[in-house]
Amino acid sequence: MSVDGISDIASDGGPGGRQEVDVQEIWKDFLGADADLHASFIANGGDSLKAVLLADRLAALTGREIEYLDVLDAPDAAALARSLGPAAS
Repeated sequence: MSVDGISDIASDGGPGGRQEVDVQEIWKDFLGADADLHASFIANGGDSLKAVLLADRLAALTGREIEYLDVLDAPDAAALARSLGPAAS
């Protein structure tokens, strides 16, 4: 399954795997192509509305509820990907 051209996040959710790459792509979709993957969502100009929309996109891809506060609290894109837990097989 693919949403907006992004591959299914359920494949290879290991560290640095497909799940992290998918989160990075979504991160840049919401924050712009120049977004720093190693800075927080807020530091990249994100706000609560964008966090809600990003959480909704991740929920659609993973089939799991994602809290927008998890997006706001994540120190960077990789940490957000890890917070999602292992991808479903």
